[in-house]
Amino acid sequence: MLDSDDLRGLVSDMWMLRQSERAVLDNIYEYMKGDRGFPSLPDAVEQEIVDLARLSLKNVLPLVRDAFAQNLCVVGYRSALAKENHPGWRIWQQNRMDARQVEVYRPAITYGAAYVAVTADDDGVVRWRPRSPRQLSAIYEDPQTDEWPQFAFEMWVDQSFAKPRRRATVYDDEFMYPIDLGEVPASSVWLDPNTIEFARSLGSFDVGDPVPHGASVCPVVRFVNARDADDVIVGEIEPLLVLQKALNSVNFDSMIVSRFGAFPQKVITGWSGAADEVLRASARRVWAFEDPDVKTTSFAPADLAQYDGKLVEMLEFIATVAQVSPSKLNPKLSHVSADALASAEANEQRKTEQKRDSFGESWEQCFRLSGEISGDSSLAGDESAEVIWRDTEARSFAAVVDGVQKLAATGIPIEELVDMVPGVTQQKIQAIKDGIRRNQVNGLVSALTQRGTMPNPPSEPGVTQPDALVS
Repeated sequence: MLDSDDLRGLVSDMWMLRQSERAVLDNIYEYMKGDRGFPSLPDAVEQEIVDLARLSLKNVLPLVRDAFAQNLCVVGYRSALAKENHPGWRIWQQNRMDARQVEVYRPAITYGAAYVAVTADDDGVVRWRPRSPRQLSAIYEDPQTDEWPQFAFEMWVDQSFAKPRRRATVYDDEFMYPIDLGEVPASSVWLDPNTIEFARSLGSFDVGDPVPHGASVCPVVRFVNARDADDVIVGEIEPLLVLQKALNSVNFDSMIVSRFGAFPQKVITGWSGAADEVLRASARRVWAFEDPDVKTTSFAPADLAQYDGKLVEMLEFIATVAQVSPSKLNPKLSHVSADALASAEANEQRKTEQKRDSFGESWEQCFRLSGEISGDSSLAGDESAEVIWRDTEARSFAAVVDGVQKLAATGIPIEELVDMVPGVTQQKIQAIKDGIRRNQVNGLVSALTQRGTMPNPPSEPGVTQPDALVS
């Protein structure tokens, strides 16, 4: 157990670690929201140009994130030879993870990692809390190989009774240490945990009584988007930030030309007027001037097709770097056939499979950890069970059904192949399997009944025939 001095020192060190990470994470977060990446403008530029720069944002980063997140959906948890979900699947349902699992995938894909804190509430029910790396920081002795962290620091704003308070929890391998960092006044620098004032408050926070979490390890599971021997964790968004800013700049140039050069520009020599006179003159179809020295001419309109082609080229390059289907970024490819779409999504599906492998291991950690905390030894010690992912690959329904029928013709029970049909939920699969079993039982009963109404065949010497079966 950490004493008060050790805990305060650890919180201070963890906060400094968060600050070193937040610079990178906040930059990615603001790019995702569209608050960064605008074209650079010279000083004292006109307000109209500034407005065009803000309107030129063509943010495709959320599309890249969602291209992978929408293909990640866990629909079951079972052992290799089991026909039904593991009893531990109830924990998944209790935590509403069918809907909430995306809260793990999105930050993991965006930043490279996400976390799930696994604890038990006052009633002993295991709770899973998804957290982004902007909310939770974890310390590993060897971040590349360690399965569990040494310590974890989680911070959030408690909105109870409409009185926001900043709270935190420190986890080690035995206890949870609740921390109250004080009230958050409205319109205050305290809203921002990056300020010096907040840093000074770290020495005066209130610490609650340590609470045993019931696990033998720090109960925080890390979800890693992709691993690398050098950088350890790699996200999908950071490598695309420069390309996103370049895309915005080209789109800004296109909007400038569209606003000021897409129509014939009129040139008047020998005359000058006030701004309102120039505006009225620009809207006239016929101009007349009393001064014979005034001359008018016009420039040919600019061609926007070159900008459009460049934007399409850049979108395709971003899709290539991100390894997503170009149809996710370029709507011109949205009306292709299923076979063509499947070919275009080949690289995306291979990359998605890598994420399923990584995230699947983390979900299995969550299940085993939940079993340890809840005292379910069968769940905690079952290392053969694995999560089942929904098949989201773009294939025609007829082709899948044809493949299932061919497999069934080889003798494989049809109920073992129902999972391969796309778009069928676990509940529907269970209903289909139950229906198949009922039909099999009904067919057996019918066959026995029919046999019982028929006369017994002639008996062989020394063989006693059973009584006829009746319905």
